[in-house]
Amino acid sequence: MENEKIIGAVENILFMAGEAIEIAELAQALGISKEELQQILQTEMKVREKGSGLLLKQFADRVQLCTRPEYAELIIGLLGEKNEEALSRAMLETLSIIAYRQPVTREEVERVRGVNSSYTINTLLEKDLIYVAGRKDALGRPKLYATSQAFLRYFDLHSLEDLPELKEEETAEEQLDSQEEIEE
Repeated sequence: MENEKIIGAVENILFMAGEAIEIAELAQALGISKEELQQILQTEMKVREKGSGLLLKQFADRVQLCTRPEYAELIIGLLGEKNEEALSRAMLETLSIIAYRQPVTREEVERVRGVNSSYTINTLLEKDLIYVAGRKDALGRPKLYATSQAFLRYFDLHSLEDLPELKEEETAEEQLDSQEEIEE
């Protein structure tokens, strides 16, 4: 299949899906290798940077069809604003702790924040910004939380490596480590 037809098929699939789809899944449906599709997508993303009305955005191992930011006002004017609540300060604090320290337990988040974070974590789970990544091999086997694909899309990140460097990370890490030593 020609690259142009592959991109056309990908655009149609993504348009109908309305959400990000795994590149491997798309490649399998198109009968090509994941590597070949990634190469075609990278080329197409560069071409679209120059003026197409839609963007192909990659979030970790998924790709999504998105509108260009410069058309946001026009879209909102015609279709109305998407009804998404802004994230509260508590949610942003909790998300940043999880993003930089993942996988992390609720107790570890609460140690850094200094307050109960159960409600905030449950809200982030409901919004699909985080997920339960497993259980810690410790007393009580507490849940471990990590950020999701939706987190990457929400903050327009390709991967977690795109997170800005955290200046106070060492301080928070040292604080958590010293508290763990005291408890032992």
